[in-house]
Amino acid sequence: MATSPRPARLAVNARWLLPGSLEGTGWYSHRLLERLATTPEWELHLFFDRSVKDFNYPGSVKHVLGLPARSPFLWTLWNEVSVPFALWRIKADAYWSPDGLLPSRRALQRFGLGNLPMAATIHDLNFVHQPEGIPKAVGSYYRRVVARSAAEANALLTVSETTRADLIKTYPLGGKKITLASNAPQQDFLPKPEVGHAARQRWACGLPYFLFVGAFTPRKNIATLLRAFEQHQARNPERREALVLVGNPLHRDSELLELARRAGPRVHWVGRIEGSELNDLYSGALAFAFPSRFEGFGIPLVEAMASGCPLLSSNASCMPEIAGDAARYADPDDVEAWTDLLYRAATEDPGPWIQRGLERAAHFSWDRSAEQVRQTLHELLATARQ
Repeated sequence: MATSPRPARLAVNARWLLPGSLEGTGWYSHRLLERLATTPEWELHLFFDRSVKDFNYPGSVKHVLGLPARSPFLWTLWNEVSVPFALWRIKADAYWSPDGLLPSRRALQRFGLGNLPMAATIHDLNFVHQPEGIPKAVGSYYRRVVARSAAEANALLTVSETTRADLIKTYPLGGKKITLASNAPQQDFLPKPEVGHAARQRWACGLPYFLFVGAFTPRKNIATLLRAFEQHQARNPERREALVLVGNPLHRDSELLELARRAGPRVHWVGRIEGSELNDLYSGALAFAFPSRFEGFGIPLVEAMASGCPLLSSNASCMPEIAGDAARYADPDDVEAWTDLLYRAATEDPGPWIQRGLERAAHFSWDRSAEQVRQTLHELLATARQ
């Protein structure tokens, strides 16, 4: 009696799935795996670098490999030893890394897996274009390993047309196909105008407020926003806006530390906030201000638009691609222009900007992106079984 073929074994780098600490790559991994886990002909094997109780997707199998990989030396050990061994042990048919870091073909060959089909999602090349904001060892590792991963991957994915063009320009990919699978809000964000008063009371001492959300790194350029807000207060003493900053430092930033020391009482550092509370923060804000110098996508832009929050955005990198006509733009390092944007957001009718944002946010969906990823991985797995 013939037996039906076993499901295809797709191994996935799940190292960015950190409970309570999901950033862009973590949200991308989580929301897509929720949807990919429903693919009946697949068997998902998730590779973690530490024991995690959360992220239990239907039909998936968790594997904890090696030591927690949180430095370049341990990343190398994890990718070049732990991952290849695990791929051999589970008899994987293909491997997908949502963070763009793949084991080398040379490492795979030691386990007889030199031709294993592999896919990588490369979110951005900030480590190439903004190296000064990253510790040297970290930047060096990413520049070396992402370039090699892009060359050795059978399939590449990315999150914006801007990054796709950057990949083609930066690496000799020889016409390799790059599939676009965009980010989307971390959850279903909705306009909640009724929360405005409560949000102001909770996070801004009752004042109308401008909002920033993101990791505190030099490329996010919070320094320009702090300088512009300081100037806005000095030029308009009759006005009483606040600035709310959501997030935590990722790397040491001496410039930001100095600006934080002199920031006045109307600058509120509220740490990490997620879910419905973050939705409330967006919905209650005068505007979301995002002066970032470089992004692969910029998830907070879409979250703000979906929450009915007007956008003030940098005109650099992928920001115009994501926000379209729903944002007022300025050069990321033009403090005068950002000061003007803050004043306009505080005094002009927000209605048209809210409506444009809601229409623009509807373009981004995890369901649509999951279908793009699923199709790419189907093709990858098909090559493994030929």
